[in-house]
Amino acid sequence: MSPFQANRWLPVWVLALLDALSILCGGLTAAWIRFLPEFLSQELAVLISHPGFIAYAIGAQLALATTFDLYRPQVWRGRDELLVRMAALVVALPVALTMGVYLVPGWQFGRGLLVLTLTTALTLQTIGRLGWLAWGSSPPERQAVLVGDGPIVTSLLVELQHRPWAPFRIGRHISALELEEEPEKVQTLLSKADLLIIATLSNSEATEKIAALNFRGTAVIDAAGAYTELTGRVPVQQVDSRWFIATGDFSNLASSPFHHLQRAMDVVVAVGLLVMSSPIILLASLIVRMTGGRPVFFRQTRLGRFRAEFTLLKLRTMAVTAEPNGPEFADHQDQRILPFAAFLRRWRIDELPQLVNVLKGEMSLVGPRPERPEITEDLEDQIPFFGYRYSVRPGLTGWAQVNHPYCSDLDDHRIKLEYDLYSLRHHGPMLYLLVLVRTMGALVFSPGR
Repeated sequence: MSPFQANRWLPVWVLALLDALSILCGGLTAAWIRFLPEFLSQELAVLISHPGFIAYAIGAQLALATTFDLYRPQVWRGRDELLVRMAALVVALPVALTMGVYLVPGWQFGRGLLVLTLTTALTLQTIGRLGWLAWGSSPPERQAVLVGDGPIVTSLLVELQHRPWAPFRIGRHISALELEEEPEKVQTLLSKADLLIIATLSNSEATEKIAALNFRGTAVIDAAGAYTELTGRVPVQQVDSRWFIATGDFSNLASSPFHHLQRAMDVVVAVGLLVMSSPIILLASLIVRMTGGRPVFFRQTRLGRFRAEFTLLKLRTMAVTAEPNGPEFADHQDQRILPFAAFLRRWRIDELPQLVNVLKGEMSLVGPRPERPEITEDLEDQIPFFGYRYSVRPGLTGWAQVNHPYCSDLDDHRIKLEYDLYSLRHHGPMLYLLVLVRTMGALVFSPGR
């Protein structure tokens, strides 16, 4: 297991176990407080006789904690943000459990018991995460040796400064010049390292020796790959076409069998969402009609998989004359936005009609955002590898959308492409489901524009 994989799953397993135990401990504590000692064993027997409810409660806890990124300490920007995310869980979890209790006839537990359980469980979870945050401020013991120079070195070092829970720290940086001038000293140092991160290697003899270390138990990874797994982004300005070939992760993307499974999942989920959201779409349509006139729906040509053009469907949220001089990105407090439409954009309600595009097979629920042909031409000229994102269907949501806010300039588009390329590298059911779960959290913490 690579240092990235080990570090990525450690907080997930530890915090998920903490959450499950907190729910069980909360139930035991609530029963002990709520009932007299002579009735405690009787009430516990009743609770244990409903394993479905226990599984539902733990499942709801894990799903909602994932939604609000409570299993990724690397995104907590301090105690205040952690408490905000916990506050969102404090609101959502009682709603989920109350729905289960009142909708399933066999799960009729008292409200007092439910309140005590949640109070205890959520308190324990908050304390546990604050402890994790405090513990994570200490750097890990594993030290890596970084070899080489270039922009990727600077980018990697900057990212490590902002990630206390990174799987490694740079214990020593060996420049290309040092590698050339002191080969024996450097070789001794490298032979004692347990992780080598390679940025550049121009010395053929050093390359051969480092390759040999890789076969003797020393982990050797390239700096661009390290940056990618650390950030969830492919650094497009620090890699070339050869990197995409060398990784081997993109070779089967076009023919991956997951495309067929993804299509089936898209249809099932999109039908359910369209049925549930149809009253919201109807109400939003009336608001657009009353405040902005016709047309209610906005149709625009976008590029789909393999650059196939299709007509994207949205609720219109801007004036009909919003773009008299060609395409323009929306800005904060954009004057072109219709009254009340800011609310629709804030919660992405205007994008719900795109479920029709998903059902038609033009889009997926998860994938890169579809771009306009006229914008794409400029972006491909200015951002390397931008055209690679058309190897999959565009999505209503995606890895880039849940990790980065709305694009307003060229640099934003580059960052989003880096996230898109990462999602292509890890294209599969795990990332698909993770994006769907995290989309709700992104709506709360990273609203649209």
